[in-house]
Amino acid sequence: MKKRCTIGLLSAMILLCGSSAAWGQASCLSPIPAHNNASEGDDLYSPRVCNQANIDKFWRDFDFDRGDWDEGFGYYSVCDRNRPLNRTFSSLWLLLNSTPSPTTSTGDFSGNFLRWAYNYSAREIDELDARCGGSEPPLARTQWGFFVNDWTRLYPPFFYGYGVPERAGTIVHEARHADGKDHNCSGCPRDASCDRRWGDNRANTYQILYHWWFVDSGVNTTNAMKRRAQNRANNILATGFCESTSFRLNYYLPDFYFTRVFSAASL
Repeated sequence: MKKRCTIGLLSAMILLCGSSAAWGQASCLSPIPAHNNASEGDDLYSPRVCNQANIDKFWRDFDFDRGDWDEGFGYYSVCDRNRPLNRTFSSLWLLLNSTPSPTTSTGDFSGNFLRWAYNYSAREIDELDARCGGSEPPLARTQWGFFVNDWTRLYPPFFYGYGVPERAGTIVHEARHADGKDHNCSGCPRDASCDRRWGDNRANTYQILYHWWFVDSGVNTTNAMKRRAQNRANNILATGFCESTSFRLNYYLPDFYFTRVFSAASL
């Protein structure tokens, strides 16, 4: 059963934005890796995250723990879009609110995948942790199984190597692993992250399907973000399967189009 933690202390953290330097710093965050908040979407999504109701929901649904997110990862600076915790929360906000009718319960799996991908991820991921990961860290890693401590860990390439939509897709990918679906092939350009075929419905397929739904029907976003998702999906389609896939996403996404302006109801 998924563990739950108390988050009363976190309620005060929203008042401490930008104060993380006083609390120590993990080696992989000193200095913070290069990133671009504008092009990666954090300037767009981060203001939606800095809301106590959102913070409490994400913290509860994904069983965050202080000990996994302090030391500069963002526990003491929840609103700082340069810190991993806020950048993770932005991806969770996108997962929850990119559908025209967001779910109000984590048990709601009605409608299409865009609508319940957040709930699926929250159900399958036991806990979401931040780690440095050594000199060549992976993007993310999930441990699951009998008689082991289940966890999903996120590393610097997740926080600083990709934009908000790609991070959201990675969370869906890791949720599929947590659901018991490992990669089942090793003969593609992604090495250990290969699935044999599209129809096996493993982690790469789920990740692409989420991006596909987001590009096709996502709201509260921009075409720039949809292009990021489309590019990520096509990259995995080209490199993530031992039996090659013949199709690609090819949506026309002009620069000037904004997919539904953020409304007060969506904040």
